[in-house]
Amino acid sequence: MHFTGLTERVGGKGSGAWEIHYAAIERKRQGADIIVLSIGQEMIESTPDVVIESAFESLNRGRHHYSEIGGEPDLRQAIAKRFSDESGLPVSAANCAVLAGAQNALFATSLCTLEKDDEAIIMEPYYATYPATFSVGGARVVSVPTRAEDDFMPKAHDVEKCISSRTRVIVVNSPHNPSGIVYDIDFMQAMVDICRERNIWLISDEVYSCFLQPGMYRSPATLPDAFDSCITVSSLSKSHRMTGWRIGWIIASEPVIEKVFNLSTCMSYGLPMFIQDASVKAMMHTDSITSVVRDEIDRKRKLVISCLSEIDGINIYGSRYGMFVIFEVRDLGISGINFAWRLLDEYQVAVLPCDAFGDSAKDLVRINIGEAETNLRTACEHIRSLATSLKSSSR
Repeated sequence: MHFTGLTERVGGKGSGAWEIHYAAIERKRQGADIIVLSIGQEMIESTPDVVIESAFESLNRGRHHYSEIGGEPDLRQAIAKRFSDESGLPVSAANCAVLAGAQNALFATSLCTLEKDDEAIIMEPYYATYPATFSVGGARVVSVPTRAEDDFMPKAHDVEKCISSRTRVIVVNSPHNPSGIVYDIDFMQAMVDICRERNIWLISDEVYSCFLQPGMYRSPATLPDAFDSCITVSSLSKSHRMTGWRIGWIIASEPVIEKVFNLSTCMSYGLPMFIQDASVKAMMHTDSITSVVRDEIDRKRKLVISCLSEIDGINIYGSRYGMFVIFEVRDLGISGINFAWRLLDEYQVAVLPCDAFGDSAKDLVRINIGEAETNLRTACEHIRSLATSLKSSSR
């Protein structure tokens, strides 16, 4: 029987990145005492009660039928208000489309902007699903190398060298997964200028912006004359402890939103009303919820960096913001993927090797810092034990 080329494109190296995570979850399900630090969420935290109660209330009001395909009007208005309040750029509900999480929003954006033989430029290290997401329609993904000594900050001239007559999309992700850096305003302005001059879409993945203090980040869509070239993607997953609720969105010009609505008609046909109602309630409490999340993650980041910094043979890069700390194991004489498997097999700790994040991420390992402090300390001690063992065996 025949399968499409699409299934091969989405089943490549990026999907294999999760093998260690899936193995850890299966072992945990079978009773093993595994510390899971391989996926980006707060493992011990629940969605705030006010949001959960809103979902129950909505269900009891009968809000469990088909919803508007592009998102319920009050949720789209809430998203527009949040973006306008944070960025200073006035947008309306007509500039917003609601989708099943940021991943689905990126997927829909790819299908609306890229087709066979087009090219999409992404920065290394990139999130593991990016290559499949932006090649799903037959486009070619071109990655821009970055350097550890620069904390993986991309350079505008390196991006320009990758542009061809087939380039249709440039993707930026800031704050960045996995490195935790924030792209500086000069780089973002350069990307906006390039995209405006060459009729290229600039797709901005801003899921982790909630981990910055207010005023620290400026969306490229808010730069002068940039909005019509930009497609901004975000979600409630990290900011409101709602990873499983699957609420994400696109903010863009009305012609883009119209195309996304058409796609959603034959893709999801709307999302559950009661989840959207709860999401409106969540956004009404953004300041109180997000500040708690940000402070918790900041405190745990400092803890993990302090513990790992004392380990001989481990080099920490970036890791200033976001939900992760990344470190290099090259000096231990082992690859990132082998280090991760040994950590799971010998010490019951699951981390994510960054092999599927591009060549610039070779020998890097990513740790989710959204766990209990006791588990984070234990994990760091196990990392120390494995590193010490590796150093001893190499002598």
